[in-house]
Amino acid sequence: MDSVWPAVVALLGGSVLAVVGLVPWAALQYRRRGELGLGPAILAFLTVVYALALVTYTLLPLPDASTVEALCRTPSSPQLRPFTFLADIAKEGGLSGPLSIVTNRASAQVVFNVILFVPLGMLVRQVVLRGRLAAGVVAGGLAGLAVSLLIEFTQLTGDWFLFPCAYRLFDVDDLLANTAGALLGTVLAPVLVLLTGRRADRDAGHPRPVTLRRRLFGMLCDALVLTLVSGTLASVTALGLALLEPGVPPGLAPLVLGVLAFVAPALQLVLVLRTRRTIGEAVVRLTPSTPPALWQRLVRWALGSGGWAAALASPLPGSGTGATLLVLAALVGVLATRDRRGFASAVVRLRVIDDRAAPAENAADAIDSR
Repeated sequence: MDSVWPAVVALLGGSVLAVVGLVPWAALQYRRRGELGLGPAILAFLTVVYALALVTYTLLPLPDASTVEALCRTPSSPQLRPFTFLADIAKEGGLSGPLSIVTNRASAQVVFNVILFVPLGMLVRQVVLRGRLAAGVVAGGLAGLAVSLLIEFTQLTGDWFLFPCAYRLFDVDDLLANTAGALLGTVLAPVLVLLTGRRADRDAGHPRPVTLRRRLFGMLCDALVLTLVSGTLASVTALGLALLEPGVPPGLAPLVLGVLAFVAPALQLVLVLRTRRTIGEAVVRLTPSTPPALWQRLVRWALGSGGWAAALASPLPGSGTGATLLVLAALVGVLATRDRRGFASAVVRLRVIDDRAAPAENAADAIDSR
C-alpha cells in the first residue's frame, strides 16, 4: 500500500492541477500551435502527473512521530560507494533469468529508479530542446542528475530539516540509476512525436474553422473560470469569516457570500463589454464577425455563460431552472446552427468567427456598407 499511495496522490493531484491550469494552457496552445490537439493535451496532463509523482515518491509516506524517534536514535549513514547495488542483488539471491530482475528486490529497485527518470529525459530533449540529439542528451543527463541530487538531498536533510533526522537513505547508486534513466529517455524521446506532432504550427496565425468541438471547449473554459473564481472567493471569504466568527454580526456572512457570488458573472460582463467576447471565446480565439452594439453584447452575456453564472448565484425562486435552461439552449444552439454561432449569437444575429480572420471580415463588412 505504501508504494501505491504516492501514485494515487500524484494522479488525483495531477487531475486537480490539470483542471486549474487547463484554461491558460489551452490559450497558450491556440497561440503557439494555432489549435488545440488531443496529443499535446494528453502529454501535458501526463507531465503534471509525472512531476507530482517525483514529489510524492520522494516524500511519501511521511513517517509518524514514533517512527521518526526510532530512526533518530540509530541514524543511517549515507551510502556513498558506487555500484553497491551489485552486492545487494547478490545478497538477495542474484539473477537467474529475465524474470528474476523483477523478483529480486534489489534489482527491481534499480530498474524502478531507471524507469522513473526516463520521462524526464524524454521531455527535456523532445519538448524543451525540440528533439536536438546532442544538446538533448547532454541536457537530459544533467537534468536527471540535478533532479536526482535534489531528491537525495531532500531525503538526507529530513525534508530540508522539517524532520530531526533523515527517514530515507541517501544513496549514490540512486543518482547513477536516475541519471541513466534520464539518458535513456533522451534516446527514446522521438516516441513523443506520436503524441505532440510538430512543436508549433508554422501557420499558427492562419484562421481555423469554427468547429463544434472548439465551441464546446470554449463554453467549458467559461464554466471552469466562472466556477473557480466563485468557488475561490467563497472559500477564502468563508474561512476569513469563520476565523472572525465571534465578532461577525448575525446575518453578515450569508449577505457577504451572496454578494460575492455575483462577482464572477460581473467580471464576465465587463469582459464582454470591453472585448466583445467571453473568456472562453478568447481562449479558443473566437470573436463576433462584426463589432456588436451595446445591446447585442448585453444580450449575449445574459443568454450565455454570464447569465448562467448569475442565475446560479441568484436566490430568486426558479433561478436554478433558468440556469439549466440556458445550458440546454447553449448546447442545442451550437448543435443546431450550421456555422456553430450558438443560441445567444443567433438571437442577436451575429456570426462567430476565428479572431485571426476578424480583420479581413470587418474590412469586407465596411466595404459592403458603403
